[in-house]
Amino acid sequence: MVLKNRWYAAAWAHELDDKPLARVFLGEQVVLYRDGSGAPVALADRCRHRALPLSMGKVIGDQIECGYHGLRFAPSGACVAVPGQSKVSPGSSVRAYPMAERHGWIWIWMGDADGAKPEDIPDLYWHDGPDWLATGEILNVACNYMLLVDIQLDNTHATYVHPATLGSSTIQDTPPDVIRDGETIHVRRWMLDVAPPPIWALAGRFAGNVDRWILASFSPPSLCSFDIGAAEAGSGAQDGDRSRGVTMRTSHFITPETETTCHYFWLFARNYALDDGALSDKLHAGIAATFHEDVDIVEAQQRSMSARPGAVQIDVNADTPTIQTRRLMERLIAEEAI
Repeated sequence: MVLKNRWYAAAWAHELDDKPLARVFLGEQVVLYRDGSGAPVALADRCRHRALPLSMGKVIGDQIECGYHGLRFAPSGACVAVPGQSKVSPGSSVRAYPMAERHGWIWIWMGDADGAKPEDIPDLYWHDGPDWLATGEILNVACNYMLLVDIQLDNTHATYVHPATLGSSTIQDTPPDVIRDGETIHVRRWMLDVAPPPIWALAGRFAGNVDRWILASFSPPSLCSFDIGAAEAGSGAQDGDRSRGVTMRTSHFITPETETTCHYFWLFARNYALDDGALSDKLHAGIAATFHEDVDIVEAQQRSMSARPGAVQIDVNADTPTIQTRRLMERLIAEEAI
């Protein structure tokens, strides 16, 4: 089950041009492209004539032409030309989906078009702000999208899944503050006077212990955003002074494809040492390896769950953030279905 009346990440901005791009969102086949002005377009990826995916055709100006018999469709979804006849056959139009481009991502609205308001897209200023340097990726992951949401909000896995980058037993020893704010769930951890894990030692070149923070937020339908960092122990970071530390932001948007597959968009950004290319390369490699380790875990989970559907799973104290998030999503999905 998924929410439909929300904005979903559909592609990186650089992925879209005047060539059709086929993707599946929430079980619906969609073709993406840019029209003659560069605006993103999304249409149902199925010609109404003989069902060929429109993504197998080509873009001509603002329109997309079916690769089977040449029917042409406008960005509105209207069929505007049928070769060999002067009039367009009734019922030829295809569905068009509202689109927006913001913060380096292309966004799609899969629900009732009347509810699509671009101002509701979250403010992810670190994606393209002038004081930030960002890198990221899209991965197609063979799991239900909520498993990726779970692993983002459950920081305790880092000790066991990411020992070379984020591993630290202090996470287990520091229960999070879980705060509900309307439809947003915040998960906050402060770990004071602790040894920096490997990636923070690299990022901040700390000589001694640090005060470390993991401030996560979940926003429906599937955005997990993080304010993470470390500063010299006792330097006042918890009170707002991060001048003797380093801050990084990450975004994780998981767009459902099918019940057991999803598109995973991740972005990592920092606001320091922006001209240090060597550091950028090392941090990207470390962060990418970390997120790929997450993918290995959730795909293995999905295989196990698919092999034994309905098998009992227990909960432990560390599951509080994920349990609250799933309860929130269940309520919102139920309300939307009314």
